[in-house]
Amino acid sequence: MSARIAIIAGAGRFPFHVAQEAKRQGTSVTAFGIRGWADASLASEVDTYEEIAVGQLGRLIERLKSCGAREAIMAGKVTKEVLFDQRTSFDAEALGLLQHVNDFSVASVLGAIGKRLATEGITLLDSSTYLKANLCPEGVLSARAPSAVEQEDIRIGTQAARMLATLDIGQTVVVKGRVVVALEALEGTDAAIRRAHTLAGEGLVVVKMAAPNQDRRFDLPLIGPATIATLRDSGVSCLAVEAGTTVLLDREALVTAANASHMCLVGILPTPT
Repeated sequence: MSARIAIIAGAGRFPFHVAQEAKRQGTSVTAFGIRGWADASLASEVDTYEEIAVGQLGRLIERLKSCGAREAIMAGKVTKEVLFDQRTSFDAEALGLLQHVNDFSVASVLGAIGKRLATEGITLLDSSTYLKANLCPEGVLSARAPSAVEQEDIRIGTQAARMLATLDIGQTVVVKGRVVVALEALEGTDAAIRRAHTLAGEGLVVVKMAAPNQDRRFDLPLIGPATIATLRDSGVSCLAVEAGTTVLLDREALVTAANASHMCLVGILPTPT
């Protein structure tokens, strides 16, 4: 890796963890926060920080080249809805790119951005590059293991979540009593879980999986203590995430929060097909 890394930052704590670990390893960090999504306090964790509006791809490329970054990491959340409700603010570079993608899936759009950056000599790295130690291990992480009923729901949810991710619709499935209650789509993980709670009440099992051919440069499954709070408030008793792919932020605090809610947290592998 180069001595300088650029973080293209969306919402949440993920960009902070990437910045902190990169700095710890002696790497100079420049962050470009997506306006309206990134937390501006990220500026205190990096060497230089500036904001870029959603859809200003030409500006982003110009600034990446100007700061001398040859490698970049996408970290943090920006939901796909911006492709529909903010496209009027996109620059000519972004609009031209969208005209040449097959669809508006995460894989297509971000993959096209990665290819465009590569033409400028900028490589998008695996978003977990600096956080390999934070990848979820296989097995039970919480004090409580899943019950027999939860294990069956995990099995069903794993199959459904893998198919959902394969179609690039979402990564999360909610199951209760062997019934798939909700699938994540454009609304995002949290909204899908809250919808499941409205439909089926307490005792939900949430399964989160990556696509079989997951592009690790973006959209890796990620959970942190805030995730556990959302699950607790939505009647979730068990969370199963893909081992080796899901990033765990503040793992100790995350597990403590799960145990405080008597919630099961487990790392699983995809069901063989």
